[in-house]
Amino acid sequence: MAEGKENLAENLQEGLGKVEQFFEDNKQKVYIGAGVLAVVVVAVVYLFARYIPEQNLKAQKAMYMAEFAFAKDSFDLALNGRVGGGSPFKGFADVAKDYGWTKAGKLANYYAGISCLNLKKYDEAAKYLGNFSTSDPVLGAIKLSAQGDAYMESGKTDEGISAYEKAASFSDNQTFTPYFLLKTGLAYEKAKKPSDAKKCYEKVLEKYPNSEEGRDIEKYIARVSTQ
Repeated sequence: MAEGKENLAENLQEGLGKVEQFFEDNKQKVYIGAGVLAVVVVAVVYLFARYIPEQNLKAQKAMYMAEFAFAKDSFDLALNGRVGGGSPFKGFADVAKDYGWTKAGKLANYYAGISCLNLKKYDEAAKYLGNFSTSDPVLGAIKLSAQGDAYMESGKTDEGISAYEKAASFSDNQTFTPYFLLKTGLAYEKAKKPSDAKKCYEKVLEKYPNSEEGRDIEKYIARVSTQ
């Protein structure tokens, strides 16, 4: 036992000696490495504690007038902003481009997508909406549904169905989920897939019979049952 302790002490002493020798041999590199690490830590703290919040605030201010235009259904103005005449301001497209990595900039992608959808710019709408993500159970589902609309309008039925299915499964909401299921079923009908449409309609009847869609869903089930 005593011999084991002596060996352990010798090994520890030897290891410590190697560490000290390494430090002496590489003192300059160690100091440089420590300095670099300190700079990185300070940069990261500054990035998350000050720079990103400041940029997010700038994005919020930049898109204020675009939000105002959006609320008035002035979608072209909301998307592109105003360059000359009156008071110039950025549209959602520029805010998304300049601040797309901030929280407000990401939201600008959503607004830009909805604006494009209303302007019948379906490919652009799908692209902008694809750049926006959120964990919010309602907004996240609405975004997917809008993306599905953009795909369907541009003739991309399979992509539209996929987006609608994701919207319906994004969260369980008594108001929105049956609506998204109905949209999925109608998209399946358009794709000549009545059996898949029927499954969507039957799910509405089973889980959401008291919803607005649920009260009329049996007629859709009857329609696809004869196909």
